[in-house]
Amino acid sequence: MSKATSITKFDNSLQEFLINAMSDKYGDAKSYAYRYNNLKVYMDPKRVAEPHFYVCIGISEACFSIQDGKKLEGGLGNEDGYVKRWSDRTNIHKELEAHWKMLKDLIAAEESEDVNKKATASMITRRLASAGNDNLDVDMTGTGIDKSKKQELERKKRRFAGLKKEADNKSKKK
Repeated sequence: MSKATSITKFDNSLQEFLINAMSDKYGDAKSYAYRYNNLKVYMDPKRVAEPHFYVCIGISEACFSIQDGKKLEGGLGNEDGYVKRWSDRTNIHKELEAHWKMLKDLIAAEESEDVNKKATASMITRRLASAGNDNLDVDMTGTGIDKSKKQELERKKRRFAGLKKEADNKSKKK
């Protein structure tokens, strides 16, 4: 599975979602950023007819249904639930459906007898390859994870550091 056949916008969105979810849970964003660095999301309509997407993390691979996020085959371990949560988000779900429809139309055009449809399919394929799939219709950067707890903790740490510094300065003056 090469990066060229993966869907960059979904790779980046799921990677960010997993890093934020795991770092909120365990507090170590750097190790999760490293772990999900090679994450790939792709679709293979010739392999599975039902609307789906594959997620590869390292040597693990799983196939998920677009309709309900249910795992169809494979396994990612404890990331399975997080991938389902990611795919159930409205903006992601709509983008997955739109990409699936585009892929099915593209395959139908390539298999068509019509020369114009084949030329159009070839042009779309080249455009997708050169653009890196970055033509987003929906903002996919949000992770849907509440970062307010993390921000509140950071604020408290800064406040405590400031109070400690003041106390140290007062004790030095005496």
